[in-house]
Amino acid sequence: MQDCDSEGKPKPVIDVMVPWSPFQELILKEHVLIDAETPSHYPTLEAAIVSKYAPLVSPHRSWDKKQQDAVDLRRIIKGNEKSIDRERLRALGDLVWERGGADVLHFIELALQDQPFPA
Repeated sequence: MQDCDSEGKPKPVIDVMVPWSPFQELILKEHVLIDAETPSHYPTLEAAIVSKYAPLVSPHRSWDKKQQDAVDLRRIIKGNEKSIDRERLRALGDLVWERGGADVLHFIELALQDQPFPA
């Protein structure tokens, strides 16, 4: 996954994750890819989706940040639809909250159908 500038060239992006919940601890332990050339660490596709889904459904996240999370989540889903391992995603989502696995899969379908996410 890459974030590109207006000319389609990759642009640098830094995002630091400090684990504060079981799903984040599992992501850092089992869902990280390491680029052999740069030793940079990247989340798996499913980890990236859940990492955007969790703050989007959090009651503690500000409205404006949730809007950015929704845009980011849609871009990840639509750009990688065929590569999403739904079972891995469900397992990670279940660590976010009790029905998180089914809920994050519902968000996938909403994004693919250009439907709004629940408020």
